[in-house]
Amino acid sequence: MVTHDQVMDAVLTHMRGPFVWGASDCCTSASDVFQALHGVDPMAPLRGQYTTEAGAWALVRLWGGWRRMTTRLAAQAGCHAGVGAAGEVGLLRLPDRFVLGIGLGHEQWAGRIDGGFASTDRVVLCFGSVQHA
Repeated sequence: MVTHDQVMDAVLTHMRGPFVWGASDCCTSASDVFQALHGVDPMAPLRGQYTTEAGAWALVRLWGGWRRMTTRLAAQAGCHAGVGAAGEVGLLRLPDRFVLGIGLGHEQWAGRIDGGFASTDRVVLCFGSVQHA
């Protein structure tokens, strides 16, 4: 089981500095934290495929939208449906957009912003650690 302290350590490591599309954006940063905690990169199929906001949106459309893309990537990574626990990766709904975030526990989620992260409770769907046989 992943603890809040472990998640915060990973968030502080991977969600800092400037926001950079394809390298340190909401999806790559949340996936970096998830990989640090669980050893699996749910975003592996998309790494290196975009460097701009327009490129990111093109991939979202290509994969069928945010919900379908998130669900497919999680399934390909072997993740199970989540319950909102610390260390889970989740699709978050902000007033003007979707973002990928990481569960902090206690119904709070961290999402990447320029210079760091912000927290919210607006999760749409989430996925837990990799299923073990």
